Amino acid sequence: MNIDKIVKEIKQGNLVIIPTDTVYGISVDMTNEKAIKKVYEAKNRDKSKPLILLVSSVDMLRKYTEKLNQLEEEIIKKYLPGKLTLLLHKNNKVSDEITSGSNLVGIRIPDNKELIKIIDKIGNPIISTSANISGKTTITNPKEIEKEMLKHISYVEDAGTINNEPSSIIKIENEKIIVIRKESIAKQILKDYSDKF
Repeated sequence: MNIDKIVKEIKQGNLVIIPTDTVYGISVDMTNEKAIKKVYEAKNRDKSKPLILLVSSVDMLRKYTEKLNQLEEEIIKKYLPGKLTLLLHKNNKVSDEITSGSNLVGIRIPDNKELIKIIDKIGNPIISTSANISGKTTITNPKEIEKEMLKHISYVEDAGTINNEPSSIIKIENEKIIVIRKESIAKQILKDYSDKF
């Protein structure tokens, strides 16, 4: 990945499309509210649908969330970095623009060293959301990106086809695990924590 180019574009408030450890995603700096608005425009996405944060470490995750409970700590330690998004209680560093007014934020540590470097160079989490018009199929090759979307994008990192799946999404309520999106890691968690459902 052209890390320096990606970091420069993100720092300038521009939208980039980059390969992740799941699918191709649009990324921007989470602290740039103008850039976040551009993401919703590019995806033609309803603002009632929240966005996900990518962080580079558990330490960074802690900076943007309230105190984690024991089960959250356990799951983070066991399954991250990886294709798992946890809905955690956000603190006031995360704007309502990102969470659509919810007190929960979707957050994960990607299993991709280049992506981790990008986040570290930015110095705070980045937004990541699939690089498709809202409601359409997720993108696994940049050639699939719609022209309507490309008008909003400053840079596309082309890594060819990536054969991945979206992340699983879970949250923990009253010591119980609730699965929001059931991909492979969620299926594994169902086996490992069968008493927590």
